[in-house]
Amino acid sequence: MDASTGGPFLKRCGSCHSMQRSRVQRSWVKTTLIALALLSLLTVISSASQDYYELLGIERDASNKDIRRAFKKLALKMHPDKNLDDPKAHDKFVEINRAYEVLKDDDLRKKYDRFGEEGLKDQQGQGRWNRYESWQYYKTEFGLYDEDPEVVTLSKTDFEQSVFGEDIWFVNFYSPRCHHCHDLAPIWREFAKEMEGVIRIGAVNCHDDNPLCTAQGIRFFPTLKIYPQNEEFTGNRKLQDLIKHALWLVKAEVHSIWTGNFKTILLSEKHKDQPWVISYCGAPEGNEGESTDLAHAGCLDLEDRTKLAAILNKVVNVGAVDCVASSKLCKKLNIDDSIIKYYPSGKKALSSSSRTFELDEPKSIAAEVLKLLPDISTLSGEELKSGRDDLKTGKSDEVMLVYFMSGKEEHEIELRKLPYLLKHMTVGKFNCTQHQDVCQTLYLGTNLPKVALFRKGGAHEFHHGRLFAQDIAAFARQGVDSRLHILGPESFPEPVMTGQLWFVDFFSPHCPPCKQMLPQLRKAAARRLDVNFGTVDCTVHNTLCTRHNIRSYPTTVMYNDSKPHMNMGYKTADEIVDFIQDTLHPTVVDLNPDSFQNLVINRDQKDMWLVDFYAPWCGPCQALLPEWRKLAKRLNGTASVGTIDCVTHANLCNQQGVRNYPTIRAFPFGKTGNTGRSDYNGWFRDSNSIFFWAHNFLPSLVETIDRSNFRDKVLRSTEPWVIDFHMPHCMPCQQYKPEFEQVAKGVEGYVRAGKLDCTQNQNICQQASINFFPSVRLYKGTHKVGHSQNWFGEQVDKTASNLIPLLKKRFTQRASNSKNIKDEL
Repeated sequence: MDASTGGPFLKRCGSCHSMQRSRVQRSWVKTTLIALALLSLLTVISSASQDYYELLGIERDASNKDIRRAFKKLALKMHPDKNLDDPKAHDKFVEINRAYEVLKDDDLRKKYDRFGEEGLKDQQGQGRWNRYESWQYYKTEFGLYDEDPEVVTLSKTDFEQSVFGEDIWFVNFYSPRCHHCHDLAPIWREFAKEMEGVIRIGAVNCHDDNPLCTAQGIRFFPTLKIYPQNEEFTGNRKLQDLIKHALWLVKAEVHSIWTGNFKTILLSEKHKDQPWVISYCGAPEGNEGESTDLAHAGCLDLEDRTKLAAILNKVVNVGAVDCVASSKLCKKLNIDDSIIKYYPSGKKALSSSSRTFELDEPKSIAAEVLKLLPDISTLSGEELKSGRDDLKTGKSDEVMLVYFMSGKEEHEIELRKLPYLLKHMTVGKFNCTQHQDVCQTLYLGTNLPKVALFRKGGAHEFHHGRLFAQDIAAFARQGVDSRLHILGPESFPEPVMTGQLWFVDFFSPHCPPCKQMLPQLRKAAARRLDVNFGTVDCTVHNTLCTRHNIRSYPTTVMYNDSKPHMNMGYKTADEIVDFIQDTLHPTVVDLNPDSFQNLVINRDQKDMWLVDFYAPWCGPCQALLPEWRKLAKRLNGTASVGTIDCVTHANLCNQQGVRNYPTIRAFPFGKTGNTGRSDYNGWFRDSNSIFFWAHNFLPSLVETIDRSNFRDKVLRSTEPWVIDFHMPHCMPCQQYKPEFEQVAKGVEGYVRAGKLDCTQNQNICQQASINFFPSVRLYKGTHKVGHSQNWFGEQVDKTASNLIPLLKKRFTQRASNSKNIKDEL
């Protein structure tokens, strides 16, 4: 075959081969891309299956500081900048960065603990988890104050728990990228050391906790704020200026003593039995060569006296004597130089029973003073048992605060303050090394030292906060009237399974949100509710917590007739009480496929339902639940309110076309099945916003008035009318709509109620001179048929509580005449 004959064929054939190769190449590329996608997916699945706690090498109850430290250690080791030869370095670092970003956030951590990766699906901004900083950032800027014991790095939970309490807090809001923040850091560290024990010094990393900083109104860095006053410090940021301002905040009293008031103050009923530390400054007259300068060795200046008084507040009184001005007093007391003296009590100030300190640093003096205070009594096994038995049987009502220890503890000296702070309690210590059997029954084990409060009735509770006297005293005072029980394997099954009502908090003492929850739970337990309150320490009773499917801390469960009701979104004492009341007297129906079909789909036309389709792992769903219960209470039976768990009842939600969580849906009056159902698309998911939306579907006593009937039905009516002039997109109008329904219901039979949309009826509203919305006008009715009233009518107070009695009073006779006419007819 020659070329002329075969050319076109060969060209076509070549084209076919080219097309075939193209198809093969495209097919190969497509197959390769699919394979790569599957490989990537498998990589993601493999990554997702790795436990975040294992990735960071921490325990499940690790504190926020533990999490930061673990991540920083790994970041410095595994950062791609330091592993240039490892092609997987980026992916490895993204894994640990993701773990850190989730676990450092209390809300995300709880979701992850309960639902794993599934619980993070709805989280916004996950892309940031794939981004990270340079190695140098983690080396020099990350966790700026984590290694400073005197500075407390506060997270959102720590902040809410700590800074609005009784202590004074000075908090530094900073960004690790701010060079002014780094300039301030050495001063802030020194400031924290100077003020240790006097006030609390904190720091908030606004790069990590931006929502917290935004909520606190932080606009620039560093910002220094004082709590609980929530005031910004705008003064000079030099060390002495910070100290001066902090001491100005301290309310501890320093007694100024002179010849004329020495006995009056020290021998007063309030002070005579309390210890004293007195700084004698300057030499009395007659000592030649002595300086009259009060600020020298052996004399505390005002700043140091204030620090000392704050550290020893309410335990040891602090005073100062100017021996130049009160030379007779100092001579009588044999004071011939500037010295600091300790007296066991005010009564012994005139005796030789004193101790002289050759120290001039407040913390050191305070430490020595505490060593001189009487030690708290050591309880024997029999004394502890007898005290607990007396409380259980009612023979004694004086609660016991007991410090359980293994030997010589570093906090033991600090605890000597307690008898002075808790004068109406028995305070003692108990050695678990000598009485291991007793401590084992309390499940103390090696978890020592620990402070317990034993209350009347036999219940006891452990303190899980700082082992500082002020914190322990606050715990004890708050716990006296509480009815919180510690539950363990022996006590848990019996009360819960016998049909009693129990609200149980499963927690870890190392978890910051748990520490925040405990005081609120204690307050709730002090309320007189017919419910028992208990706690289970999952670090001690891990098997018990596992058996009850506890995967995150804190998890609180209400057991009602042995049926568990998970508490979600309720944190304060008031919210906990509301949750309990809602559980006992439910206003929201927990729907399943059968009840949904019977109650909602097959509802009577006189019924209306609002249904929340949710997933338990969904954050917005959890936030909605408390608002959903408030909505049910506010509707007060005018519409039924329910919820459907779309994880448990996935098929039902799929059948209903639910694709997002939460989906809020109305099944209105006058219809059955899915006919007329409406989804809520509002921006806000609070009870008020949903209530206003739902009100559109409720039956109304208010008639719709428009330009076609306003003149004949209202202006020419012999009956009185009250009209709500509104606009549909006006928020105050929407908010007023339910109240106007109250008006219509309250004056039914007296005055007719109507509403007019000024968007659709502008001419009427202009002629009626409507200048603001909503406006409520009264049209009293004409005296003669065919006559017309003034378009303006009468402007009236639109508040239901004022308007209803006003209208009833003015139109009672008319309503009566109307009724008589109807009766005659």
